[in-house]
Amino acid sequence: MFPANRIVLPPPATPVQSLDELIRSIPSVPAGPELLASFVPPPRFTNKHFADYRPDVRHPSQAAARERLEALAATLEREAHPGLGARMRRWLARPTGGGVYLDGGFGVGKTHLLASLWNAAPAPKSYLAFDELVYTIGLLGVGGTREVFRGQRLVCVDEWELDDPGNLKLALAFLRGALEDGVWVVVTSNTVPDELGRGRFSQKDFATEIAELAGAFEVLKVEGEDFRHRRFRADPGRESFLTSAELIPWAGSDALTVRWSALLEALGRIHPIRYTALVEAIGRLGVQDLEPLHNLAEGLRWVHFVDKLYDGRVPLGASSNVSLGEIVPGEFLRGPYGKKFSRCLSRLEELLGESVGEERSLRAAG
Repeated sequence: MFPANRIVLPPPATPVQSLDELIRSIPSVPAGPELLASFVPPPRFTNKHFADYRPDVRHPSQAAARERLEALAATLEREAHPGLGARMRRWLARPTGGGVYLDGGFGVGKTHLLASLWNAAPAPKSYLAFDELVYTIGLLGVGGTREVFRGQRLVCVDEWELDDPGNLKLALAFLRGALEDGVWVVVTSNTVPDELGRGRFSQKDFATEIAELAGAFEVLKVEGEDFRHRRFRADPGRESFLTSAELIPWAGSDALTVRWSALLEALGRIHPIRYTALVEAIGRLGVQDLEPLHNLAEGLRWVHFVDKLYDGRVPLGASSNVSLGEIVPGEFLRGPYGKKFSRCLSRLEELLGESVGEERSLRAAG
């Protein structure tokens, strides 16, 4: 179920006939207070709590990260309900904020921990992805964004990534303002702060900015293996896909079923920030004839779309004549966006594996 304050579309009353029809139905992105109200954990992480997080005993950093965030949540709760003496001290003093940075590979539970913190902490608070933060700054400007978040006590930002110098400057401006306003900013990332942007732009030219950004955070290393590979293969093959004959029955009449080429073309016609609304309008998605990616821009849009499908818990089924491991070219995995593509494969493996298991179980039962 979607949180009550998240802006969503109702399920379509009739089966979706075309992707274009669905895109035309997407509402415009809200601004100001409405936009702030939409910044909550996505459906996959709505009900995540610290008690649900199971640290791997082989990697003590997981338990340590949970304990640190639990302590932060407790501090914020005490601040929200202080005694008389504490209220006087708080009235006389400026609020203090800080930065916490969860660094680790994909699938080690960083987002689970981030959502658990958000759920445990008292309001006012916000939760958004880094791309949503960048979009907000582009929409409202640095000053306007600072004003929107100024009343928040906690801002959680998932997948903090710096793809270019522009993102670096926007992220740093946001962070400066938030910390000055006493906001706690807690983020997740696949890269330690002082290596952000490596391979994407010249770090030497922005050494001062990167050092300032890195110095604003307390870094918590979250080590471990991708939890999905406790259930799924580490080298995904064709077993992740349905056959063409299986895909249509699995999708059913309620699903949006679209060819791979048409989906990539459509994703290029809308701004990635609108992918969330697109995903929220899809009940189930069937993709026909997945083929290897060749264009980096298309690939990055696909990665972002898969993130939204995964967060939204949208059932995804697909057919293909190649293995899942062949969808992303080796040069993409070895390049500056390699971690993004690796995360995408990991999430695809889980999503597609669920659809294969569902279809085969129904067929066996029937």
